[in-house]
Amino acid sequence: MNFGNLLVFLSRRTLHVVVLLFSIFFYTLPSVADESSEREVKIKIAYLFHFNQFTEWAIKLPVFNYCVYEDAHFSELLKQAYVGKKHGDSDIDVQNINAQSNVDNCQLIYFPNNISVDLLARIRKKPILSVGTQKNFVEQGGIIYLFEEDQKIRFFINNAIASAAGIKINSQLLALSKEPTP
Repeated sequence: MNFGNLLVFLSRRTLHVVVLLFSIFFYTLPSVADESSEREVKIKIAYLFHFNQFTEWAIKLPVFNYCVYEDAHFSELLKQAYVGKKHGDSDIDVQNINAQSNVDNCQLIYFPNNISVDLLARIRKKPILSVGTQKNFVEQGGIIYLFEEDQKIRFFINNAIASAAGIKINSQLLALSKEPTP
């Protein structure tokens, strides 16, 4: 092998190593993003559980129903997280719903991706705690808005809508409510 061939060989070898390193780097980026979103999902699941601990409904049912609007994957994660847990004396059930679903058995509806204005209007006067992640969620009639600020998940509670629906939110939880900065 002469010197010219050696340079071509090394250049190809170096190129392969560089391509391999870039591939590894970019391949791991989604897992970092997945890890971050997995952490965010776990925080939201915990928030949903604790919102209920600081909320009172006039009627206590034997099963506490968490309903998730059009997100079967999140519904499954919620089911897995709540296995063996109770809401007071009530068992916990999780259902994935859509705009046409009967929501009379839901005590909480979580809107992780989309808002159904029609569904929010249907539940406005019912004792159903609505939680959503969309910027205009409260303006559309939702009760609790989950948002990210300063790399933390925070929440804002519209207590007037909650009261109108017959839901009493504990003052300790209300004190932690933070209006998002524009």
